[in-house]
Amino acid sequence: MKKCGVVHWLWLLLCLSLGASASSWQDEPEARLQLHQFGLELALADVHPDLTLYWQQAVSAGTASDAADDRLLLALTAFWRQWGQLSFEQRQHLGTARLALASTEREREQLRLAAVAGERHRLVQQLAPGFADYAALRAQLARLLALADQPWPALAGATLRSGERHPAVARIRERLQLLGDLPAGADSPDPDGYDDTLAEAVRRFQQRHGLTVDGVIGRQTYAWLDASPRLRAQLLMRSMLRTLIGDALPASYLLVNIPEYRLRLYQDQAMVLESDVIVGKGSRRTPIMHSAITNVVVNPPWNVPRSITTKDIVPRLYQDPGYLEREQFEVLDGDGRVVPAEEWQDSLQYNAFPYRLRQRPGSRNALGTYKFHLPNNDAIYLHDTPARGLFSRDSRALSSGCVRVEGAEQLAQWLLAGQWSPQRLAELRDTGRTRWLKVDRPLPVFMVYWRGWLGSDGLPRYRDDIYDFDRQLADPFSPRRGS
Repeated sequence: MKKCGVVHWLWLLLCLSLGASASSWQDEPEARLQLHQFGLELALADVHPDLTLYWQQAVSAGTASDAADDRLLLALTAFWRQWGQLSFEQRQHLGTARLALASTEREREQLRLAAVAGERHRLVQQLAPGFADYAALRAQLARLLALADQPWPALAGATLRSGERHPAVARIRERLQLLGDLPAGADSPDPDGYDDTLAEAVRRFQQRHGLTVDGVIGRQTYAWLDASPRLRAQLLMRSMLRTLIGDALPASYLLVNIPEYRLRLYQDQAMVLESDVIVGKGSRRTPIMHSAITNVVVNPPWNVPRSITTKDIVPRLYQDPGYLEREQFEVLDGDGRVVPAEEWQDSLQYNAFPYRLRQRPGSRNALGTYKFHLPNNDAIYLHDTPARGLFSRDSRALSSGCVRVEGAEQLAQWLLAGQWSPQRLAELRDTGRTRWLKVDRPLPVFMVYWRGWLGSDGLPRYRDDIYDFDRQLADPFSPRRGS
C-alpha cells in the first residue's frame, strides 16, 4: 500500500475513534442512484426475496433512509461475494434464493470508513456486474419499465394474415410500435387493414422471439405480443445473470443455448461455427452441464439407454415385431451375445425384455455419422442425426436428452483438423467402420439456459421457457411484508 493510502485510512480510523459523524447518502446522489439501480436489477431477476425487500425499502418514500441504503449495499455485497462461489450449474438455475446475505465484519467496517470519508461511491462501484454491453442493457430496462406504466391489454384472438381486415389490427400495430418492431408513425390509411408494412414488422417480431417467420399472427405470436414489458424486463435480467457463467472463459469453447436451439463454437474468443440443434423434450431434458469433448466417434453404434428401450421401443415391439430388424438393431444379453429373434420375441409373451439394444452404424442409425463424446454421469453427448427435416421446426425440444447437431460434420472437421484432413475424414466415414478418434485438446462445452439477450440492434431477443425455469416470478413492484 502506498504511504499516502496508509495515512488516509489512519486518519479515517482516528475520526471514528473521536466520534466523527458519517456523511449521508444524500451527499452522494450519484452513488445512491447507482446503488438503487443495482438493487433494481437483482429485484427484477427475483434472485432473493430479501434483496427485493431491501431494495423496496431503500426506494420507497415511507422507508427510505441511510440505514436502508446501507442495508441494501451490504446485502448486494454479500450476494455477489457468494455468487462467486456458486457452481456453473447453480448459476444457470439461479439457485440463490436461500443464500445467507449476512455481511462480514470487514464489509461493515469498510462501509463505516466510507461513510465518514463521504466515499460510499467506491463501494458502489465495486458492485458493477460484468454484463456484456451493460449500458445498452440499462437503456433497454429503462425503456421496458417506462412501458410498464401503460395499459397492456391482451390481444390474443383470431389468426390474422396479411391482406385481411380485423378490428384488432390497429392495437397490434400500436403494440409493435411500442416494442420497437414497427417505426413510430408508420400508420395505415386503413387502421383495420393488415398491410405489407405491418406484416414486415410482425416478421421482425417473430424472428426476435424464435417463432416461425411467416407474418401469420397466431397463438404463439399473440402469446409474446401479450407478454408484459415488466415480465420482459425480468426475463432479460434473469438471462443476463445466467450469462455470467464463470470468472474466465477458455480461449476456445462450445456453447449450447438450450432454449434457443443453437450451438456456437468459439476459437480464440471469436465465433467460427454456428449451428441449429435439437435438445431434450420437457420430459427428458437436456441437463445444464459443463464438460468437454474428448473424442469424435465416426460411424458410431447406438447403445440404447435402458429408459428408451423400456419406454419407447419395447411397447412398440408388441405391435411391430419387425421394427428391430428394419431399423438395424441388435439384441444383446448380459454377456454381449446377440440374441436370436425367436428368443427375445418369446420373452415378450411374459412381459419381460431383459436385454439391451444396440443399433448398428448406417443410414438408419439415430446418432448419424458422428458422435461427440463428453465425460459425464448422465450419458449425455452431442451427435449427428439422419432426421434432417426436424431442424426446420421452430420448436426443437424433441430428443431424449442428447443434443443433435445440424452442423455435425463441420464440428468434426474442426475438432480433428490437426490430425485428419476433410478428405481423409470423409474416406473414413464412407468405410462404415466405427473409429474412436481422440481430439488434440478436449474442447470445453457449456450447456446454458439463456432465454433473453440483446441483439446487435439493441432490441432484446427472447425464447420460450421450454423447461419452466422462470415460472411464477415475483413482481418487485408489488409490496411485500415488511416493506
